Amino acid sequence: MSAQPRIAIIGAAGTMGSALARRTAAAGYHVVVHDRRPVVSTDPSIVVVSSPEEAITLADVVILAVPYDIERDLPASVLAGLAGRIVISMTNPLTPSMDDVVTPHDESAAEHLASQLPSSSVVKALNTISAAALQRSPSDGEVFDTFVASDDREAAYVIEDLIRRMGFRPWYVGGLILSRTLERMTALLIGIAMRYRLDDTVGWYVKGAPSDQEERPLP
Repeated sequence: MSAQPRIAIIGAAGTMGSALARRTAAAGYHVVVHDRRPVVSTDPSIVVVSSPEEAITLADVVILAVPYDIERDLPASVLAGLAGRIVISMTNPLTPSMDDVVTPHDESAAEHLASQLPSSSVVKALNTISAAALQRSPSDGEVFDTFVASDDREAAYVIEDLIRRMGFRPWYVGGLILSRTLERMTALLIGIAMRYRLDDTVGWYVKGAPSDQEERPLP
């Protein structure tokens, strides 16, 4: 992989995908985007292409900024293109009431994706950050924490660096099995925000973290 990985965002016309594209480009990455709907960008560092397959071929890291039902049923041509790449699953498979997930208790959306991509490095990340938080300037001062799960630790390092450059603080939580917890955390956060009428920039913050945030081996 190149020193600065090339990023593809599939689903870049949505609120989340478009905010993510701008934030990633602002962090200095070369970004390629695609959506079935028209994507409008005046940023020269964001390249719009005509198919997801084309976007994937131009990238080292692919972010799937799509709803769960689309991620679950990706076309064979897209799955083939994702082989050998780092793939971020950022979807939250929530019920219509947004208080639970629709996936079985023993499988997350990210784990299902990984089962279809045996030669890819699937990473669960960015799913606990709201579009509103992505749209805020990194200079606003408030730094949200977000969480990364993957069975490929080296791929997780790449995504942690991406998140850090975007102005957030990443925490590696462990293997992809913990994506089950991360996907439910979004339902929890939405419930808190709705119940207490908090604004849509609500997020997670790990209190008491050391300033160096150095990962230490588990005993």
